[in-house]
Amino acid sequence: MNDSSKATAASEFVSRLDDRSARLFLVAGVVAIAYYSGANVGFALTFAPHPTSVVWPPNALLLAAILLLPPRFWWLPIVAALPAHLLVELRSGVPLTMVLGWFVSNCTEALIGATCIRQVLREEPLRFDSFRHVCIFLVCAVLVAPLLSTFLDSLLVTAIGWGHAGFWDLVRTRFLSSALASLIIVPLVVSWTQGGIQGNWQSLRTAATRRQVEVSAIFLGLIVTCLVIFEQSPDSAAMPALLYAPLPFLLWSAVRLGPQGISASLLAVASLAIWGALHELGPFIAGSPAQDTRSVQLFLIAVAVPMLLFVAVMTERKETRRALQLSEERSLKVFRSSPDPIVIARKSDLVIADVNDKWEAMFGYRRAEAIGRTTVELGIYANPGDRKTYVDLCERGLVRDFATDMRDRHGQIHHMIMSGDSVEIGGVECLITIARDVTRQRLMEREAQEQRVELMHLSRVAMLGELSGALAHQLNQPLTAILSNAQAAQRLLARDRIEAQDLREILQDIVSEDKRAGDVIRRLRALFKKGETQLQKLDANELVREVLSLVHGSLTSRYIRVAIDLSTLPVFVRGDRVQLQQVLLNLVSNAGEAMEAPGSVRLLTVKTAPNTDERVQIIVTDGGPGVPDSIMARLFDPFFTTKPQGLGLGLSISRSIIAAHGGELLVRNNPGGGATFRIMLPIQQ
Repeated sequence: MNDSSKATAASEFVSRLDDRSARLFLVAGVVAIAYYSGANVGFALTFAPHPTSVVWPPNALLLAAILLLPPRFWWLPIVAALPAHLLVELRSGVPLTMVLGWFVSNCTEALIGATCIRQVLREEPLRFDSFRHVCIFLVCAVLVAPLLSTFLDSLLVTAIGWGHAGFWDLVRTRFLSSALASLIIVPLVVSWTQGGIQGNWQSLRTAATRRQVEVSAIFLGLIVTCLVIFEQSPDSAAMPALLYAPLPFLLWSAVRLGPQGISASLLAVASLAIWGALHELGPFIAGSPAQDTRSVQLFLIAVAVPMLLFVAVMTERKETRRALQLSEERSLKVFRSSPDPIVIARKSDLVIADVNDKWEAMFGYRRAEAIGRTTVELGIYANPGDRKTYVDLCERGLVRDFATDMRDRHGQIHHMIMSGDSVEIGGVECLITIARDVTRQRLMEREAQEQRVELMHLSRVAMLGELSGALAHQLNQPLTAILSNAQAAQRLLARDRIEAQDLREILQDIVSEDKRAGDVIRRLRALFKKGETQLQKLDANELVREVLSLVHGSLTSRYIRVAIDLSTLPVFVRGDRVQLQQVLLNLVSNAGEAMEAPGSVRLLTVKTAPNTDERVQIIVTDGGPGVPDSIMARLFDPFFTTKPQGLGLGLSISRSIIAAHGGELLVRNNPGGGATFRIMLPIQQ
């Protein structure tokens, strides 16, 4: 790093430190001012000569500040509050020991409350829009922390000897004062600060006029109601009944304004109630200052606790409703814009409840025409039995990839793949079906299959064309024999010395040779014929004999000996006779060509045998040079060939045929030379 980069990095670090320090000083200043102001308010809200304030804000302000800061900065509010505490307390003539003791108890309450809340919530910030968080706050900050700190405070007062109240009286009065302060102040500070005071105020200012009028009406009504209740003479006979008057405005505030609104409303009610009681107005002036203080505290606690819980429940319900509405809107958007047709029907009667845009476009019915009718009435299923089968399957559970044909409004048939499941929509059991149009895909598959069949046929024709010379020779033998026998019969007839037995033998030879030629022609016609795949039970030994009879002439002309080792046990397979003959014919022909290489052992071995894994093996072994290692991996690739005139499709087609029959076509080189091709097909019992 050069000097300029170091200087830039150093200046950025100093700038970050300056920003952080400025923020820390700002927080410390705000805490000190708030603590000082809160202590003065607490002293002002004391029923003379009663020594304890109705509500003591400093502890609650300290707790709120600590809750808003990370734990590593909890020391900052405590340090900032100390000068303010000393400044307020020492002016009243309280001994320094007692002043410090009260500061310790104040800080203890804030730290106990914040620690308990953080331990329970882990890393979550305290939120007053969560019922769980509010309950944790009430237990930790309103009950446990004030109670423990009050015992400490009372012990310090008793030990130092300041004041004349008894220990338990101090516990009772100080606990209620601290608990009420936490209830009124902490929710207000935390809820308004978490969203940013400026941001919350700005959002209120920029809210719609209707919203501003509503907020104004809530607080105006609440303030007027509280003035009527808490600023009236205590002799009013209707006073007890009027205590319920603020409740509608508090509920209104809780429902419409959330935690921020209810915390501000509770502060307004508490301020007016305490202010009236201090001036001997309202319903709480009925006894001694201690009794009046306790009456105000219990009333405000009884109002604040249910209101905080109520606003948390209402806010959670609103958020849940909003999330549910958003989810429904998203689901509806996905439903409407789905690229696949979707239909929702009531499960009880299968009446269509809704369809999406793609369904309308595919089947030609508008949504209004489809809703309220069934698929039977619309005549969508090309085969009505498929509908019943699909519904029965859906009754058992989730359905995937159900294939059927469906008819649109214009009678056009679509090949569909459907998936369905039962869902509850608005409390009604419904069947939702997603359909996928595979008409084009099926058409392409059919075309591809036809092309494969055509290619196999052309491959057979090309192969038979190469064997045409040998086949002609093979046909020539029985035809020559037939001609010779016929000529012999003619000569015998010309001499007029024919024996019946001789004529019978001649005719028998003619018939035999004719059948021999007919078998060759029949096999050739089967191989030349183009048609659909016909699966049947076939004898592997018979397949081998038929193919070897076809290539007998070709092998003989090449001086290739054939060794046949057929299984003595029945070895049946299920397949298409012509396709399997094509595979064997291709392997035998390739073996014959391979053995034309110099140095080859011209011996072709064909073997059939059952395998141990319930498969039939047909093994073709040649004595040629074998398959070079360099091309072994590409041997079955389409259009790969080592023949100058070859297309490179024979072995590729052969492997695809065997794979379509559920088998395998493998190749390996023999240790002594030559190659072995192994066909493995499932046994047909």
